[in-house]
Amino acid sequence: MRVVELRDLARRDSPLHYIKELTAVAVIEYDERQSESDVSITLEHGPLGPPDVRIHLLDALEFPALSVIHAIKDYVVEMERSGRLP
Repeated sequence: MRVVELRDLARRDSPLHYIKELTAVAVIEYDERQSESDVSITLEHGPLGPPDVRIHLLDALEFPALSVIHAIKDYVVEMERSGRLP
């Protein structure tokens, strides 16, 4: 399972400067099939270490949800490290 892309990635306003709230359409590939799901992503930066990433799937998927959430988390953390998140 892998995340092909996060499409239509947009940042929502958050009253707290250490929390980033994003919405996107996740394109997931699993066994050579692709599926799309709307997701809500929250990154909370603490005083130490990497941000805490929470993923909420807004649509039903054909794939195992736990695997999808882990794949999206890894993808988001990599995007955060490389500075590609809005």
